[in-house]
Amino acid sequence: MSTDARQTELELSPEISLLLACARTCIDREAAHRIKEAARRSLDWDRLIETSLTHGLMPLLYENLNTHCADIVPPSRLKQLKDLFQKNAARSVLLTGELVDILDLFATEGIEAMPYKGPAIAISIYGRLALRQFSDLDILVRKRDVWRCQQLLISRGYQPHFDITERQLPSFLKLGYVQMLTRDRGQSVVELHWGIASRFFMFPLDTDRFWERLRSANLMGRKILAPSTEDLLLLLCVHGAKDLWERLEWICGIAELIRAHDDIDWNALTRNAKELGAERILLLGLFLASDLYGAELPGSIVRRIDEQPTIRSLAGEVRENLLQPNPAARGLRQRILFHIRTRERLTDRFRYCTRLLFTTTPIDWQTWPLPASLSFLYPLLRPLRLAKKYALDHTKSLSCF
Repeated sequence: MSTDARQTELELSPEISLLLACARTCIDREAAHRIKEAARRSLDWDRLIETSLTHGLMPLLYENLNTHCADIVPPSRLKQLKDLFQKNAARSVLLTGELVDILDLFATEGIEAMPYKGPAIAISIYGRLALRQFSDLDILVRKRDVWRCQQLLISRGYQPHFDITERQLPSFLKLGYVQMLTRDRGQSVVELHWGIASRFFMFPLDTDRFWERLRSANLMGRKILAPSTEDLLLLLCVHGAKDLWERLEWICGIAELIRAHDDIDWNALTRNAKELGAERILLLGLFLASDLYGAELPGSIVRRIDEQPTIRSLAGEVRENLLQPNPAARGLRQRILFHIRTRERLTDRFRYCTRLLFTTTPIDWQTWPLPASLSFLYPLLRPLRLAKKYALDHTKSLSCF
């Protein structure tokens, strides 16, 4: 289906249509014409700019409007976008400098660390730091190094979000996947990962094999570790599904990654996803990239998508919410049902539900600070906390658990 046909079918607002047209790093003549036509329509510029910031596409919006139709855009709006673009670029450089310093600090201690998302994706997918919005630094390390990394970050003035004792550390590492640390009154945020998603999300990434497949990349003149293209595609799809594809940039990144690499080993990618029970998650992300951004998929992938009607149903649900001028916040029940439907294996669906109910977190520990002798009660108390939380505010994200 052509882009114009898809837009007609979805009845997109002029603002969303222009945003989608601009969400590319390489613009050919046809794409440039589409941007100009979309920019000539009657636009609510306040809504357009706000939406571009919400979806992480402001840099691409400014870049392509300024390059291809600066004479069409109202001068005051182009200046507004330019100011936002420059502020984002300056912040990106500062954050990237901080990331390099942290990686160097870890390296002096013999710790291997991989930048995850943030600047690494900006460079590897978009080619320039300035073309991606990010506000924190995600770093992936091995479980055995988490405690040392946290102490090193504390030495740089960061404070951990969860105050974990050494006694609690084994449980925290087993049941969690990330520790957030902040500095400068929350202006600097580092997310220290040893996993990709919550335990209940059921994405059992083989971290040993993952680390073996890492490659070398360049970031501001420094060599860093980066995932293979196939692993990065899968990780981006898992991240999007985990958070219900609430930002257009997440899908744009997948489309740009596919365009940038014509040597993707699709067989290895789908085989790995299937082994992890994440084939449907992968195919959903690939279908969204193709449907919204025209990413070209091989016939084998298209056939796998066509064999699973649930994928198009899930994609329709994503589009219905994502492409509205004012997307509605989806409640806890909707999030749970969406997560369950993204899994193709019945065993994973069952484990998702049971782990969601009984996998304890630091929030449970803080809510009921039990002595060590009674810690076995936490899995029984967690459903009570979730029930209370859901009754009070059922719209909050699962990531808050």
